[in-house]
Amino acid sequence: MESTVLWSETVPGGATWSHVLKRGTALRIVDLEGGANVAAYFLNFELTAERFNLPDTLKAQHTARLAKGHVLYSDMGRILCSITEDTVGWHDPLCGLSNNALVEKKYGKATYQQSRNERHQNARDGFLVELGKYGLGPRDLHATVNFFSKVTVDEAGDLHYKPNNSLQKAMWSYARR
Repeated sequence: MESTVLWSETVPGGATWSHVLKRGTALRIVDLEGGANVAAYFLNFELTAERFNLPDTLKAQHTARLAKGHVLYSDMGRILCSITEDTVGWHDPLCGLSNNALVEKKYGKATYQQSRNERHQNARDGFLVELGKYGLGPRDLHATVNFFSKVTVDEAGDLHYKPNNSLQKAMWSYARR
């Protein structure tokens, strides 16, 4: 079956984007330069109390990573979406979002007044901006998935980030059922 592109947009690093994906449509995310991390949050827009459930998603599929063929379960036991294509093979569901303290520790403090659009932004605040567009807030923000990122767990239970997991033009897409 041939697909039709309904919308295409390039989102710069640090920017936020949100969309209500209708049943039967697909979203494709492409890493144009390599080294991207796309944090994603999923919920049922028709019933916003139904959200992505990380533990059930991983337990039901006996995995600690996401890739083609995996599904994302809601906290009501339903499939929110399926990963239908994937050229990367490993996406991190474990490590969550950066926050202001983490970004400031890594990059230093820089305000908008000092750095304008070159300032470093954190994912948590970006998600709260996007959730606010739909009448949601901090209490609604739950587990996320970090596409194109690879984090492994060693025998001691320590997490290890693997840089450059995605090659140039890596692609991931899912479909809402």
